[in-house]
Amino acid sequence: MALLIYCAGATVRNEGEAVIIGRIVRGGAAEKSGLLHEGDELLEVNGVAMRGKSVHEVCQVLGALSGTLCVVLAPRAPARAPPPHRVLHVRAHFDYDPEDDVYIPCRELGISFQKGDVLHVISREDPNWWQAFREGEEDQTLAGLIPSQAFQHQRESMKLTLAGEVAARDKPRKGGTLLCAKKPPRKKKGKKATSEAGYPIYSTSGGDEYEQEEILTYEEVALYYPRASHKRPIVLIGPPNIGRHELRQRLMEDSSRFAAAVPHTSRPRKDHEVPGQDYHFISRTQFEADILNRKFVEHGEYEKAYYGTSLEAIREVVNSGKICVLNLHPQSLKILRNSDLKPYTVFVAPPSLEKLRQKKIRNGEAFKEEELKEIIATARDMELRWGHLFDMIIINNDTQRAYQQLLNEINSLEREPQWVPAHWLKHT
Repeated sequence: MALLIYCAGATVRNEGEAVIIGRIVRGGAAEKSGLLHEGDELLEVNGVAMRGKSVHEVCQVLGALSGTLCVVLAPRAPARAPPPHRVLHVRAHFDYDPEDDVYIPCRELGISFQKGDVLHVISREDPNWWQAFREGEEDQTLAGLIPSQAFQHQRESMKLTLAGEVAARDKPRKGGTLLCAKKPPRKKKGKKATSEAGYPIYSTSGGDEYEQEEILTYEEVALYYPRASHKRPIVLIGPPNIGRHELRQRLMEDSSRFAAAVPHTSRPRKDHEVPGQDYHFISRTQFEADILNRKFVEHGEYEKAYYGTSLEAIREVVNSGKICVLNLHPQSLKILRNSDLKPYTVFVAPPSLEKLRQKKIRNGEAFKEEELKEIIATARDMELRWGHLFDMIIINNDTQRAYQQLLNEINSLEREPQWVPAHWLKHT
């Protein structure tokens, strides 16, 4: 156990009879003075011997003192100076509350955060506990503790292992034994995704029927400043029949600013179709080669012909100075996010079941109760699996309001800096 000495910005712990400085908190008086170091033994404070006292007794003694403190220390053995620290900016992919964490060494120092929050990590010297500030709270005096990436990954991995063991124990045996305690791959449920044109969609990122459980902790981010020469593509994600098509069409009405990526197809061109305007027409052999070379964000087959959206078609819109608007399945996000296009992903979510029902009635749309429940269930599953990839969530209870909210966000993207995955900026 460690307790925080608020007046000094340090924590103490017991090692046998000794009272040891356990942690120097960034921003506190101890760090600024440079006189206290982690591992030093606290011998006396204002003439009161500390050796043999518990951390609670030490706090009681310090709490009763006022004015100047005279501290006697036994320095730790000299060690090599740590390398200069670099501030690490990360986006959290999980919720955290130190009040619920039995492992945190000093609960008073812990800071809570939610999935999507940006954290500025200023110390990673402790392999298990980082010191950080939340975005917008850098003016706080003391940094707070958050679980390190390795520690969070380790304990989440242990949870999956235990879950696998429980599943193996409870599952009826059929002559075999589960030897691997890792959580088994999760089978994807639901109907096959389809494009707006009605053909089945296959993600080029390699979405097999099964997907391995992923442990999400932090993602390193960097501040991206808008460039007039690069308009970030807008990707609309959401369950079927939630209004993504209407939102996209509303944006596309401003043809001087927004445009769609021209799809590719392997079918023969019809007389009235213009190559490069209606479709990019390529052979079936070339299409299959492009699939293998991961040139398509997503693709599908309809009536023995391939259709797909390519990275190059999206890039053509970006290079024209317009904003490319895409309606994609979330499985397609992986390859798009690994490109140089820097997409901005908006999840269009349904309201509650009752509000969704009222919206359908208000718009004069026929519906079945099971369909509404399916929309909400699909949205919940999408957010659970891919929510860490969403930059914004819009609840579409009113199309006009949702459109205005989306347009306001797009406008801000052209004016204000945004936190994006750090690897996006390494080669720009």
